[in-house]
Amino acid sequence: MKIERVNAKKLASFASLFILTIGAIIILVPLVWTFSTSLKTPAEVFSDNFFPKVWNWKNYSYAVTSIPFFRYLMNTLIILIPVLIGTVFSSALCAYGFARFNFRGKRILFLVLLATMMLPGQVTMIPMFIMFKEIGWVDSFLPLIIPSFFGGGAFNIFLIRQFMRGIPRELDEAAYMDGASRWKIFTKVMLPLSTPPMVAVSIFTFMGVWNDFQGPLIYLNSTDNYTLALGLSMFKGMYNIEWNMLMAATILIMLPALIVFFVAQKYFIEGISISSATKG
Repeated sequence: MKIERVNAKKLASFASLFILTIGAIIILVPLVWTFSTSLKTPAEVFSDNFFPKVWNWKNYSYAVTSIPFFRYLMNTLIILIPVLIGTVFSSALCAYGFARFNFRGKRILFLVLLATMMLPGQVTMIPMFIMFKEIGWVDSFLPLIIPSFFGGGAFNIFLIRQFMRGIPRELDEAAYMDGASRWKIFTKVMLPLSTPPMVAVSIFTFMGVWNDFQGPLIYLNSTDNYTLALGLSMFKGMYNIEWNMLMAATILIMLPALIVFFVAQKYFIEGISISSATKG
C-alpha cells in the first residue's frame, strides 16, 4: 500500500510538472517571438526564420530615439507614482474601516462595494469622461490620478480587509491601552503588519498603470502628454508598421514590469495566499 501511495504521488507530481512545463512553453513562445522580432531587419520580419540571421541590437537604440521615449517615460512615472500612493493608502484605509469598525449597514455597504466589481469599465467610461470634461481636466493627467485617492478599488479593499481580519485584535487593544488613537493604531500597527497584501496591491496597480492604454487614449490628446503605452502607436504609420522597432520598444517597456514582479513576488504570493485563506 505504501509503495502504491508513493508511486501515485510521484505520478501526480510528474503530471503536474508536465502540465506546468507545457503551460510555461505556451506562455513563453510569444515573448521569445517578440524578442526575436526586435532583433530582425524589416526584410526578415515576415520571413520563415524564427530567429534573425544577424542580431541587430541597434534596433533598441533606434526605437528609443525614433520617438520621445524618455518624455513618455517621465509622463508615465508622473501618473504612476501618485496612483500607487493613492491606491495603496486609500484602499488600506477603507479596508481598516471594514475590518475593525462596527457600524450600522456595514455588511450591506461591503456587499455593494463587492458588487461594483461586476460592473465593466465601459459602463462608467462615458459618464466619467463627461464629468472630467465639464471641469476641464481632459488632456491632463488629473483624470488618471485623482480617482485613485477615493477608495483604491473594490478588489484591493477586499484583499487588504481579508488580511487585516486575520490580525489579532489584542494588538489593537494593547495599543489603545497605551494611549494610541485609532489613526495611530492604523499607521503604526495595522499598516506595517499588512505589508504582504499592500505589496500585492502595489504590483497590481503598477501593472495596470504601466500597461494602461485605454485611459491615456481617452483623456490625453496632446502627443507631449503621451505615456509609454500610447507611444508604441507612434511606430504605426499610415501605410506600414515598423514591427522590429515596435517589438524592441515593447521589450524595453516590458522589462520594468518583469523586474518589479520577480523582486516582489515573495510578498505578492504571501499576500494573495493569506488573504484568500482568511474567512469572513
